[in-house]
Amino acid sequence: MNSLIISAVLSFVNAFVGKFTQSKLWAIILRINAACSRSWKNSRIMTLLEKEGKGFENSLFSRITMSPFTFLEFVQRKIGDTLSDKIRASAVCEAGRLYIQNFMALNTRFWGIMFLAASVVYNVLHAASGIGMSTIVLAVSLIGVLLMLININITGFLNGSKVVDFCKACAGLKNIDFSFYNVKMTFGRLRLLSALIAGVLTGTVMSIMPLYGLLVPFALFGMLLVLQYPITGVYAAVFVAPLIPFSSMPLAGVCIWTLISLIIRSVTCKGFKWKRDSVGAALMLFLFVMLISCVFSFARSSSLTVWAMYFVFIMFYFAIINTVTTRDALYGLIRVFVISGAIVALYGVMQYVFGWTTTNAWIDETMFEDETMRVFSTLANPNVLGEYLLLVIPPAAVFFLKDKTRSLSKWVYLAVTALMFVCLILTQSRGCWLGFMVSIAIFITFYDGRWWAIIPLVLCILPFVIPETIVERLSSIGNMDDSSTSYRVYIWMGAIGMLRHYLLGGIGMGEDAFNQVYPFFSYNAIIAPHSHNTFLQLLVEGGIPALISFIAVIFVFLRVTHRTYKIRPKKSLSSTMLLALGAGACGFLFQSLFDYTFYNYRVMAVFFMVIGIAVSFKYVLGKCSDDGRSK
Repeated sequence: MNSLIISAVLSFVNAFVGKFTQSKLWAIILRINAACSRSWKNSRIMTLLEKEGKGFENSLFSRITMSPFTFLEFVQRKIGDTLSDKIRASAVCEAGRLYIQNFMALNTRFWGIMFLAASVVYNVLHAASGIGMSTIVLAVSLIGVLLMLININITGFLNGSKVVDFCKACAGLKNIDFSFYNVKMTFGRLRLLSALIAGVLTGTVMSIMPLYGLLVPFALFGMLLVLQYPITGVYAAVFVAPLIPFSSMPLAGVCIWTLISLIIRSVTCKGFKWKRDSVGAALMLFLFVMLISCVFSFARSSSLTVWAMYFVFIMFYFAIINTVTTRDALYGLIRVFVISGAIVALYGVMQYVFGWTTTNAWIDETMFEDETMRVFSTLANPNVLGEYLLLVIPPAAVFFLKDKTRSLSKWVYLAVTALMFVCLILTQSRGCWLGFMVSIAIFITFYDGRWWAIIPLVLCILPFVIPETIVERLSSIGNMDDSSTSYRVYIWMGAIGMLRHYLLGGIGMGEDAFNQVYPFFSYNAIIAPHSHNTFLQLLVEGGIPALISFIAVIFVFLRVTHRTYKIRPKKSLSSTMLLALGAGACGFLFQSLFDYTFYNYRVMAVFFMVIGIAVSFKYVLGKCSDDGRSK
């Protein structure tokens, strides 16, 4: 029955499309689209985007901004070979490599020794302090003894698992092979010694802080893995960025360790060359300008702390473009980005359905009596959640659009995209809704301008489909009776008042510096931690140089993205994904007109990660075609 209904619907749609594309109206639409396309291609904006910057690598500006990387390459030439030889000959480094391989292999003897050592040390320390032994820990030690009796690699069995194959098919990661560990390294005594040391360390920490102690083996594995393969740190940072609630410090820790690991690799790996481009140079200039504003800040110590967070997350751009070097790695990273976003969106929707930890603090109840719930998922604020979704929805939609029709992943990504869209609606963030519309408009314009033909039809249908509460929220934009709107307008007025005195150099970065000055210019005694506009906030913090340098970052990013997009086949996966990432970034920047989108460090980090992912197409796809074959 269902198949007959679906077939009938598809037949009707095909018939309607066939008739419509043969009509005079469609011919008129094509002419309008062609005329608009010609005008757009000849516009000054496109001329600037397509203008080729010649000789950048040899320019004085490039040599200055990229000097830290030049220095690292100099160190590599001087002592790189010596350091590399010492690392290969080091027993400590070899033990670390063995720990990684046996941990990934889930080698039973390795894990058994670690379990036994951790439980024995834990019980001994507890007995010495008079607390007594734990029955559960004794049971763990028994499990450890049993595991020690056999020596098999459990990971090896995952390749034949139907459950694992199904999960890989859903994510579109069928190429993953669980034979990524070295079987030869799952034998020998040194690996058992590394397990013993890890177990002793785990048991010691558990005796003081049980929860943190349980994390020790995994933290040790993660640090060693990233140290040997920095790209795993990139994957980890992109995945956990929106998932760690309340604090940005764990994410900063992952990013810092990844950068340190990459620096070590660049110094010890012969022939390693840091990638230099105009986007990286603009980012370095932006960091330098903001550092100067911090030196002369009204709250210097606090401003330098904020700048340090900017530094870590902006420098992560270089970690992405220098570690993601293959097509599979690039698309795998984007899929990890989308999977993480799906988890965030799922939790947001569940918040709404089950009423988990929701509040009406972000709703003007005098104007919206029927709608008192806005979801925020793991990001603590509905607007921040919406800003994150603006960046992750477009690539998810591309996977649905471009994955093969018969593949399970195509329909999984359709469900994921729909889930994210629903979550975006539930944020009730009007600025994010507008930003999403901007993203769609940019995507349609560049992907296929003929899609604009259906927009009038969609606009006619929408009022009968979308809930009345959404219509009320959209129609309230600009209404000063809405406390949210009036709140922002008064803050903007106060911030503009500050610029009359601090336009050239700014007041310094961060909330403390802002609160030192803003109260003298505030309207209606409104208290605010920032100016609720990213561009205005940069003007306030760093003056005209900060705004100009940030606009330079945006411009060179869009130019690099556009130029890479133009050389890829029209409507290919690579060009469509690039277009989606660029459109998402533009939607995010549009929302930045209504909120300080860098106030939440995790969202700021994701924004610069998206820039790094998009620019990576320039380097990766120059080496291979869309099907992954080398050129």
